[in-house]
Amino acid sequence: MMHFTITNSIISKIEQIYRIWWVIENAHIVPERQQKLKQIARLRSGVYSTKIEGNRITYAEAEKLLAWENIKARPRDEKELKNYMKVLDYIESRESDDTITEKDILKIHQLTTKNILDPVHHNKRRNQANAVYNEWWGIVYLPPDRKDIPKLMKELLDFVNKQKEISVIIRAWLLHHWFVIIHPFIDGNGRTARALTQLFLYQNWFNTKKYFSLEEYYDTDLTNYYENIFIGNDFYSAQKKTIDSTKFVAYFLSGLEHELNHLKKTIESIKEDEQFENKLIMARLNNRQVHISAYIKEHLSVTAKDLLNQYNVSLATIKRDLDVLIKSWIIKSVGFSKSTRYEPVLSWKWAKKQK
Repeated sequence: MMHFTITNSIISKIEQIYRIWWVIENAHIVPERQQKLKQIARLRSGVYSTKIEGNRITYAEAEKLLAWENIKARPRDEKELKNYMKVLDYIESRESDDTITEKDILKIHQLTTKNILDPVHHNKRRNQANAVYNEWWGIVYLPPDRKDIPKLMKELLDFVNKQKEISVIIRAWLLHHWFVIIHPFIDGNGRTARALTQLFLYQNWFNTKKYFSLEEYYDTDLTNYYENIFIGNDFYSAQKKTIDSTKFVAYFLSGLEHELNHLKKTIESIKEDEQFENKLIMARLNNRQVHISAYIKEHLSVTAKDLLNQYNVSLATIKRDLDVLIKSWIIKSVGFSKSTRYEPVLSWKWAKKQK
């Protein structure tokens, strides 16, 4: 059933992904900021997984909606987003298990399509022919016949759950690809596939502390997403030629690497913020000095005159405050005399070099 090639490029990407993963897993962040990263990742997953399917709710609107504030949105869009957030709750409740089951698939699909799809289609695979439509081209894909779905789904679950010698992240993308190919439900196949991929990664210890979300990466370039999923207009015609998932796996690895790199930079920025805040606490600064240090950090490079315009004190007082911040290794001076500028010290490395 599964056909793919583990190329040198794919091996290189997996190695790089695990290097970044290790940095993220071993990053020490205060609990409050950990929670914030998780909340952002959850909301991004909900907003962008539904947006891929045509949902119009933005990230900012979603924040309001989930805080029980009123927004102007189509009723179906609100239902879809709320449903997907419940799917994410279900994923967290199942992450301690080590296998994807048929029950997981049916439950995720039921939660995804609640109050959207006729309940007669819940908790069961499709019992009729189906097709994927495009508003410009009409029918773009004919999935397998309903009678072949049980066999194909069993093969898929056996593969992803049992072929443990193959990398978890490769199996995750194969699960995503083949689930969409099989298209076992009347509607909700894409959202269910993306949720199952996330559940599978969580169950296999690749969750990077739940800080990341791939859905926004897919949504950023939907044409590329669909082109890599696409196997042809008809399942059986594609099957005769052998369905090769190599291109799809490579695409998803690029997406994962991109997202983890972005997350790594975010964490590094947070750690710099924490270092900066810790130095403020240790330096026992007065309120004005705290404000000055924050102003310099925000603007990156300022002069004493810039600060004079911000505070109702003399130039001599400003310079005394700057001297205190320099001696506390919170800021550094660059240049001489009237051209002197003040910049934040965002890392202890700079301070150590100066000692």
